[in-house]
Amino acid sequence: MSIQEHILIEASKLLSRIGPQSMTMDMVARNCGISKRTLYETFPDKRTLIKECIDDKHRRQNAEARAIFESSPNCYEALFKIYTHVRTYLQESPLNFVEDIRRLYPEIFAHQQEQEKDFVLGLSHVLRKAQDEGHVVKGINTDIAAFLFLSTMRSLHRSERLQFYGFDPVDVFDGAFVNFLRGMATREGIELIESLIQQRNNK
Repeated sequence: MSIQEHILIEASKLLSRIGPQSMTMDMVARNCGISKRTLYETFPDKRTLIKECIDDKHRRQNAEARAIFESSPNCYEALFKIYTHVRTYLQESPLNFVEDIRRLYPEIFAHQQEQEKDFVLGLSHVLRKAQDEGHVVKGINTDIAAFLFLSTMRSLHRSERLQFYGFDPVDVFDGAFVNFLRGMATREGIELIESLIQQRNNK
């Protein structure tokens, strides 16, 4: 493992635990067991390090998603597996993470917004495949459906709204994800969703 990879792994752990505002370069160097000089030779500033951590996370998630789809018998089962990973990430991440990025590093946030376009296109493609499998209603516009799902997911990062209603973000994610799939599903799709939910609950 290169020193760059080691730093990204340790910095990402800190970001997930305490968020971008609280994380310092001193903390990163200490957690990595390296000098601050070595850290700054690899990443010139905190802003660059955070951007690389976020980009690295997206690369890892995309690779993981591709592997899941290649090994799953149908799109709905793949989506449920990915949903489980994202759910774990939500449980482990600070509630204000995205809001802190928006406030402290607007250019990084704008970059994330561009990456969301790829998410919408990818999800739309998956839903079209699910239509071919007979699990999503044929008349559904999958581009719009994927966009609406992303818009709903953004609400999870508005901590003041969730706190006002007393909602747990993971509970909101659970409801949004399952209802999103149910709302587009054929009868066969509904049966598959209920089976997958039962499997998840039995674990």
